Amino acid sequence: MNGLCCCTPCKPRYRRLVDSIYPRAVTDGLLHSNMQKLTFYAISHPEKLERIGEYLVMRMVRDLSRQRPVQVKIAVEAMDQLLQACHSSPSLPQFSENHLRMVQRLLESNNAKMEQLATDSFVTFSNIEESSPSYHRQYDFFIDKFSQMCHANPQAAYGEDFRLARCAGLRGLRGVVWKSVTDDLHPNIWEQQHMDKIVPSILFNLQEPDDNGGFSSSHIPKFDNNFTDSTQSHRGDDEATPKVLSDRCLRELMGKASFGSLRAVIEPVLKHMDLHKRWSPPPSFAIHVFRAIIYSIQSQNSYFVIQELINHLDSMCSADASTRIGIATVLSSIVSIAGTSIGPLLLSIFNSLLKHLRTSVDFERSGKCSDQPAEKMYQEALINAMGDFANALPDYQKVEMMMFTVGNIPNLDERKSKQGEEFLQHVLVKTLLKVATKYRTAYLATVFTDSFLDTLLRLALVRDPQVRLATQQIFHTLLDRHDNAANLVHLGYELDVADVQLTVEKCSRADQMFMRKHIGDITYMLWRAAAAADETDLSTHADAILCTMSLLCIEVGFEESLVELFRLSMALQRLALDTKQNFSDAKRNSIHNIVAKYMNLSAQLIANPSLCQQVQHVVACRAQRGIPGLNLLLSVKESPMNDDPLSSTAVNGNIPEGTPRTITESDHALLFNIEDVAESLKASGKDASRLFVPFDMSLNGRDGNGDNWQREDGQNFDSTDGRESPDGYKTVGIDDVSVDMSVDWTPPISRKQSRRNTIFSIVNPPKLNASTVDDLKAYANASFDPIEEDRKEKELTGSILSEIRNTDFEERVNTNESLNERGDLSKSIARLLVRNGETTKVRDIGRPTKPKNVFEIELPSFAY
Repeated sequence: MNGLCCCTPCKPRYRRLVDSIYPRAVTDGLLHSNMQKLTFYAISHPEKLERIGEYLVMRMVRDLSRQRPVQVKIAVEAMDQLLQACHSSPSLPQFSENHLRMVQRLLESNNAKMEQLATDSFVTFSNIEESSPSYHRQYDFFIDKFSQMCHANPQAAYGEDFRLARCAGLRGLRGVVWKSVTDDLHPNIWEQQHMDKIVPSILFNLQEPDDNGGFSSSHIPKFDNNFTDSTQSHRGDDEATPKVLSDRCLRELMGKASFGSLRAVIEPVLKHMDLHKRWSPPPSFAIHVFRAIIYSIQSQNSYFVIQELINHLDSMCSADASTRIGIATVLSSIVSIAGTSIGPLLLSIFNSLLKHLRTSVDFERSGKCSDQPAEKMYQEALINAMGDFANALPDYQKVEMMMFTVGNIPNLDERKSKQGEEFLQHVLVKTLLKVATKYRTAYLATVFTDSFLDTLLRLALVRDPQVRLATQQIFHTLLDRHDNAANLVHLGYELDVADVQLTVEKCSRADQMFMRKHIGDITYMLWRAAAAADETDLSTHADAILCTMSLLCIEVGFEESLVELFRLSMALQRLALDTKQNFSDAKRNSIHNIVAKYMNLSAQLIANPSLCQQVQHVVACRAQRGIPGLNLLLSVKESPMNDDPLSSTAVNGNIPEGTPRTITESDHALLFNIEDVAESLKASGKDASRLFVPFDMSLNGRDGNGDNWQREDGQNFDSTDGRESPDGYKTVGIDDVSVDMSVDWTPPISRKQSRRNTIFSIVNPPKLNASTVDDLKAYANASFDPIEEDRKEKELTGSILSEIRNTDFEERVNTNESLNERGDLSKSIARLLVRNGETTKVRDIGRPTKPKNVFEIELPSFAY
């Protein structure tokens, strides 16, 4: 019965029906009327479906060996129609095995048209959902063959049709992935051995160069993750390029991958990039691939791709700089997409990026780096990656990243820092600035914690001028909440501040509390930054300091901060006049210009007419005197002498002999009078008493150990957090402070490294023996002597140690108990009550007793 030599009447019915679908003429196609009969018979007799498939395969193999392509096509078309019509038949798994055997024989023919026909049939099969699972089905052969077709080239048997062969191979791989994922007991398509063939085949076609020889993803459309490939759709794919089809395959593959199978897909991608050198800048192909991956997988798994890229960067730490630049650039391009799903790995990923940045800096400074420009490009790529990473995070995580970056900055002591640490400071401050530009400040206390502000103040005074300048820019970014910094970066002398188009709002109470605590530190930093301004780039540093002062005036312009900024201006003027400082004339003139521009801006912002007149008078007098670099009334178009003290005319121009180069203390008309400024402020209702407190005129802002901030003007820091409280301002109580409980607060690290912070911290306020007013004044004006204080502290420590060593323990316990009893309020009250009770008893001796209450009188018994 299995032979083909039986006569027609002796053949089984299903064979006669199969034979009837073939036409007599070769030019005719499938006989549809007979095909309908065969289909009806297969549906009515599902037990015959397997035999029908076997007979069709047998005839197809015979026709294929005899080079009859028309009959082969008819057999394949009949198999496809039966497969679609009998998709719910219980015999479908057995019929599917015959169908796959037919597809395999077609693929083994090494005929391009037959392979195309087999691919179309396999795609039809992959779209059918089987009701019963297949336990023994394997797709290894199809994966190998379709992957081989994806690498077709013109030199092979395909000739000019190699693109069609590639498209057929890609569609076949799509079908394998779809069928493996949808089957219940599917073979594990996500095994590494399969992914090592599928993923490189897809990427090989995706990297197909354009007409200009490069890669461009602009013409690649975006596809969804639905696998709908009918006859019409894959016919349309034939007309498409392999690049478009491979992009669709990659997105579908990643869309169907679970979290556990992501590693098996990502590793072949990374290996392909390494072998084909796709990391080389500009890595447009790698960026497109990883963007497609990020957008295709589930959003909560995006962080895994970032982590795999960072791990790959770890393994490529010894590779060429161009390779590391490419990986960092890819990170920068996709990290913002996956930033919202990072979650608990935020600091881990950011720490990894910082670690690579520090490693690159150390490698560059070691002298072993052969290409320093490329290494700097790698560092810039890492910094951009961290900035883009921060841009996708919520504000509270941006603050955490800034704190984390600050914690990695090395030694900030300007006397002890090494050259390599200075370079690392420069790189990390650039990173901090990049992150800060992505943050939008709401309340100053939220971002300027004590430790963070203390680090910024120290960074603003390090030896590297670029670090100081970048720190000022960080202050600009974090202080500017109304986008005023762009108009204040190069602020000139404005006759009408309204032309600058500034946005000014009332300072909030929370910011007022913050500035009352920290305005002294900030102004002192600005004063020292002006004194340490780099003369090689003086105008940039001067503009940065002026911008910081202007932003403070605009953002936190309440009474106390304004008075402190005016006090800073007067201190800067005295600094420019100080002949002990080794400043050039250009630097002195630059500081004078900072004061004049700020006084002009603040006077107009607070609407103080008398102060505005003083500023205009001083500026006009300076213009009349003709000192080069101080004439703020000249515009750049009218004269080559502008307000830049480093201009060629101001420094090297032809200046008449006898013309002064700068202002001296004798030029009273060219200086701002502190008493006149104070009178103007008092006239507007402000307390200007603080204005007369001088700054420390020595530039030694720290003591000999470089640990404590010490000033000669008598200002002491708060012993709780190391910050100063400006004299003349009332101490704010706890009821007056609004605390933002949404931010976790950590007590700052005290700068005072002494025994005051140990177990021997005994507060002994100085005894005041002042019997006259003169003694009181002498005590109030007494200067602070640190040597004497250290001596007293050592004596106190010695007395405590000697008492512990020489006094018995019980005696000290009794002494402490007596002291505690005297100071205990409850025991004192009880003692006073007892004493008062005994005094009352003594006083009442001999006095008649008081009459009893009527309710306490006992009546005689007869009354009842």
